[in-house]
Amino acid sequence: MKDTLLSIGVLVGILVASALITNWFASAMYIRCKGCGTLNAKRRVQCRACQQVLRSPPAED
Repeated sequence: MKDTLLSIGVLVGILVASALITNWFASAMYIRCKGCGTLNAKRRVQCRACQQVLRSPPAED
Protein backbone atom coordinates (compact mmCIF):
# COMPACT_ATOMS: atom_id res chain seq x y z
CA MET A 1 0.00 0.00 0.00
CA LYS A 2 2.81 2.40 0.90
CA ASP A 3 4.57 1.61 -2.39
CA THR A 4 1.43 2.45 -4.36
CA LEU A 5 0.95 5.76 -2.55
CA LEU A 6 4.62 6.61 -3.02
CA SER A 7 4.40 5.83 -6.74
CA ILE A 8 1.29 7.99 -7.10
CA GLY A 9 2.99 10.81 -5.18
CA VAL A 10 6.07 10.64 -7.42
CA LEU A 11 3.88 10.61 -10.53
CA VAL A 12 1.90 13.65 -9.36
CA GLY A 13 5.14 15.44 -8.46
CA ILE A 14 6.58 14.82 -11.94
CA LEU A 15 3.39 16.02 -13.62
CA VAL A 16 3.20 19.18 -11.50
CA ALA A 17 6.89 19.98 -12.06
CA SER A 18 6.59 19.51 -15.82
CA ALA A 19 3.48 21.71 -15.95
CA LEU A 20 5.26 24.48 -14.03
CA ILE A 21 8.34 24.30 -16.27
CA THR A 22 6.19 24.34 -19.43
CA ASN A 23 4.20 27.33 -18.15
CA TRP A 24 7.39 29.22 -17.26
CA PHE A 25 8.92 28.50 -20.68
CA ALA A 26 5.78 29.57 -22.55
CA SER A 27 5.51 32.83 -20.63
CA ALA A 28 9.19 33.54 -21.23
CA MET A 29 9.10 32.83 -24.98
CA TYR A 30 5.61 33.75 -26.17
CA ILE A 31 3.02 36.54 -26.08
CA ARG A 32 -0.68 35.63 -26.02
CA CYS A 33 -2.85 37.77 -28.31
CA LYS A 34 -5.57 39.57 -26.35
CA GLY A 35 -7.90 39.43 -29.35
CA CYS A 36 -7.86 35.76 -30.35
CA GLY A 37 -5.68 34.04 -27.72
CA THR A 38 -3.08 32.74 -30.19
CA LEU A 39 0.47 32.27 -28.90
CA ASN A 40 2.99 34.39 -30.79
CA ALA A 41 6.77 34.58 -30.56
CA LYS A 42 8.01 37.56 -28.54
CA ARG A 43 9.74 38.99 -31.62
CA ARG A 44 6.39 39.45 -33.40
CA VAL A 45 4.75 42.86 -33.58
CA GLN A 46 1.41 41.60 -34.97
CA CYS A 47 -0.57 38.46 -34.18
CA ARG A 48 0.04 35.72 -36.74
CA ALA A 49 -3.65 34.74 -36.77
CA CYS A 50 -5.67 37.97 -36.55
CA GLN A 51 -2.99 40.63 -37.30
CA GLN A 52 -3.83 42.59 -34.14
CA VAL A 53 -0.94 44.71 -32.84
CA LEU A 54 0.80 42.91 -29.96
CA ARG A 55 3.35 45.60 -29.08
CA SER A 56 4.92 48.67 -30.60
CA PRO A 57 7.76 48.03 -33.09
CA PRO A 58 11.33 48.54 -31.84
CA ALA A 59 12.83 51.99 -32.39
CA GLU A 60 15.26 52.27 -35.27
CA ASP A 61 18.62 53.97 -34.77
